[in-house]
Amino acid sequence: MSLTSEQSHQPLVTSVFLDAYASPSALSQALLDLNRCASIYRGDVDAATAAIAYSAVKNLGLTSCQVWLYADSRTAFKPVAHYGSDALSQPVQIAEHADYFENLGQQDWLVVNTAEAIHQAANRSPTDISVSWPPYLRSQQPTITALIEVPIHHDQQIVGVLCCVQHHAPRVWQAAEKSFALTAACLIALAISHASQQQKTKALNKQDHQLKLANIERQQAEQAWQESQRFIRGILDASSNILYVNNFASGTNYYVNGYMENILGYSPDEIQQFGAHFLERLAHPHDINTIQQARQQLAQSQSGDVIENEYRLQHKQGHWHWLLCRETIFQWNPDGTPLQLLGTATDITMHKENTAALQQQNQELTALARVDALTQIANRRVFDEFLRNAWMSHNQTPLTLILCDIDYFKLYNDTYGHQAGDECLRLVAQALQKAVKRQPDLVARYGGEEFAVVLPNTALVGAQYVAQAIQTSVQELKIEHRLSTVSTYLTVSLGIATVASTTNGSPQELISAADQGLYQAKSDGRAQFSVGQLDIPVTNF
Repeated sequence: MSLTSEQSHQPLVTSVFLDAYASPSALSQALLDLNRCASIYRGDVDAATAAIAYSAVKNLGLTSCQVWLYADSRTAFKPVAHYGSDALSQPVQIAEHADYFENLGQQDWLVVNTAEAIHQAANRSPTDISVSWPPYLRSQQPTITALIEVPIHHDQQIVGVLCCVQHHAPRVWQAAEKSFALTAACLIALAISHASQQQKTKALNKQDHQLKLANIERQQAEQAWQESQRFIRGILDASSNILYVNNFASGTNYYVNGYMENILGYSPDEIQQFGAHFLERLAHPHDINTIQQARQQLAQSQSGDVIENEYRLQHKQGHWHWLLCRETIFQWNPDGTPLQLLGTATDITMHKENTAALQQQNQELTALARVDALTQIANRRVFDEFLRNAWMSHNQTPLTLILCDIDYFKLYNDTYGHQAGDECLRLVAQALQKAVKRQPDLVARYGGEEFAVVLPNTALVGAQYVAQAIQTSVQELKIEHRLSTVSTYLTVSLGIATVASTTNGSPQELISAADQGLYQAKSDGRAQFSVGQLDIPVTNF
């Protein structure tokens, strides 16, 4: 016995056996029953194919009915349903039976009948026979007498086959039987379509659920971000410092907190309207160069470096504020150049004013500590410091000291009173300053009615000239002193001491020599000057 195939569009081969297993009406009823199978419409492919295979065997009187589907990868062909007495084959690899699967896509169905006429065709060459035997039936081929193989279509491609098999007993398929097989294949395709639709629906539902969750999470994240931004902005605006973020290259402001308005009177929007280099536009002209130098330092800085400077920035009303600015680069371009600058600015105007006032007070206190309160010339402390420094310079130049004493000052106080005595001291101090004209020289109150004059780089001849000038300046005051034994006006006596170099000896030796000269001038009758002698060499220039 041999077999041949027919296409759906070809007339049925004349049958040898015309026996049918079920009437057309019974087959139609069976199809109606299958059409109501719930598993088809809920997409349960396994249950639907099992029900269809069972119905085909029972209603067509088959040996077996098999349903084969492509695996998801379409690299294998696997059985999903089987009902009958024959054994079920293992999955088939597509690549091993390329010809069969190529022909499967080109034919509407494969119908194989048992017929004597076809038996004679068995002697023809293989190229004359259009049968491409299903590979999953190869092992059963010797006993198969008839079969119908119907491709199952879904989404414009073949996804599997429904195969009705008859073993041993000869058979020719009737039109109603072939129609049953075609309809059964369509019902399987319908089940697959429902399954696919349910999978898509499930995937869409899952995706929709995930999108809803993602949307909820995004909304929650946005809400949390907004709350954190409000919290951070509240902290930044409550800060006692100006905080700002600028584009490094252009100087355009990206962000500035509300404290800017408290310090300089500009709102954040007004600052951003300044555009590029807003800081330079607010800065004092004398500070712009400092800002530019700071930018150069930042351009060469490393991550974490902070550049600190003090600038004067102009208030919206026109007055100036001192600000301590600390700046750092916190974001960089891919090429390593600075992108964004973070800065803080602290108002130090009050600190500057307090510091300046304190410095002024310190200067005044220092001046008071160095000035004699009565005569307003240098006091004894300044004299001691000046003479010590002059001596310790170890210059190879002469140094002269003149001690000056008002003649009979006690009698003057007793005669004219202490107020007159104080005025007398002030006038004599002014006369000394008038006579001693060089900038490096020092006139100081030595104590009581005594004054001291230190003359750096002055030899004895020059000292004597200064002593005469002092006497003349005092005489020109014409301060009455009627109890003086040397003149009717106030006079002074002076002692001079000069050293050629301060390399040897000490300041005390110079003072002692000048005091000796003063004592000699008084002994010689007052109203004159005398030179004291030192143990160290004295050069008369």
